[in-house]
Amino acid sequence: MNIKKLSEYFIRYIFVFLILALYILEPMYVKAASNTDTLAGMRQELENLYQEKADAEHEKEVSEAEKEAKNKAISDAYAKIEETKINVEEAKKSIEESNEKIAELDQQTQDLMAYYQILQGNNSYMEFITDSSSMTELIMRSDAIEMLSNYNQEKLVELEDLIEENEQKQVELIKYEEELNANIAEYQRQLEEIDASIIQFSDISMDLDGEIELMENTIKMYEDMGCTETETISACYARLSDSDYEWYINNYGWLKPVTKGRITSLFGWRSVPGQSSYHSGIDIGVSEGTEVYPAASGKVIKTVSRSSCGGNQIYIQTVVNGEVYTTQYAHLLEMYVSVGDTVTVNDVIALSGGYSTAKKNGGYDTCTTGAHLHFGVSVGAYTTWAKYTANLIEPPGFPGKGSWFYSRTQWFD
Repeated sequence: MNIKKLSEYFIRYIFVFLILALYILEPMYVKAASNTDTLAGMRQELENLYQEKADAEHEKEVSEAEKEAKNKAISDAYAKIEETKINVEEAKKSIEESNEKIAELDQQTQDLMAYYQILQGNNSYMEFITDSSSMTELIMRSDAIEMLSNYNQEKLVELEDLIEENEQKQVELIKYEEELNANIAEYQRQLEEIDASIIQFSDISMDLDGEIELMENTIKMYEDMGCTETETISACYARLSDSDYEWYINNYGWLKPVTKGRITSLFGWRSVPGQSSYHSGIDIGVSEGTEVYPAASGKVIKTVSRSSCGGNQIYIQTVVNGEVYTTQYAHLLEMYVSVGDTVTVNDVIALSGGYSTAKKNGGYDTCTTGAHLHFGVSVGAYTTWAKYTANLIEPPGFPGKGSWFYSRTQWFD
């Protein structure tokens, strides 16, 4: 192979390497920049959460303003409908009055015309019956009757035009009322969309408040531990093995969170009922009010009260065999711990719920239908919900679905 050929291969290899670097190294850099396994990464994530909350609050304010405008438009439309109804009733009344006047004038005209015809047909007789003093007076009376008849005819035409005008006005008012009702229906539809949007933003804001509080507490905890900005949390924990922090406990195994129970639902994809969903832990069938313990000693980093999906929840950060984990206990009837508490495997942290707390039984939790404990495990420190769910694992040491365990130390491979 000559030098020219070697040079061509060399250039091709360099070109391919550069392309791979663009697609591989750049994502690695982005991932490192958003890493929440260090204090520096957590601080950056906290700033991101602050910005996300500010954006959500702004969107909520915009939606509130839109809602207020739509409410005013609906109020104005209702006011116009009431005004239109009054105008319709007035138009109807005017038509009735005009019809009565027409009937009255029509009768007067008929009487006058009959009287006039009599006058024209028999003057002597009419002189007699009208008691006129002279023929001149009788003729004057005849002319007056004719003039009055013509006047009545003109009034009849005016009244008929007024009736036609009122009838047209009534049709237009009814049509206008229909348009206003259609506008109100559209405004109300838009209001429902805005309300849904505001609820969404409210939920996001509440979730963000919880995430922000958790991140702030976590940062402070690691600062107190003496972790450096770029040191991984696992490395920081490893340095604490011989420390005297009262909340730091290195567990050498897992225990069950209840003294006995039956596995009613497994970790991972499942059908509930006939619909696929991802189950973030396992469900342990126990009687409501059963005492719940930590599966490993550690520190309470988050609690959730009366969530619409999950109910009362407790999250505990723990270390097992030198590895950091976050454990979740959900659908709780009562909680006995608070954020920041240090708990051991022998502490009762809650009572199990799931039945009286279920929405279908008059409770508030839509994600439970019967008494049980939901138990989940995630690898790493729970700093954001996305990180918790991304690192979920199957809780270790439990039997299969439908099987029982009878002690907290009983282990299944």
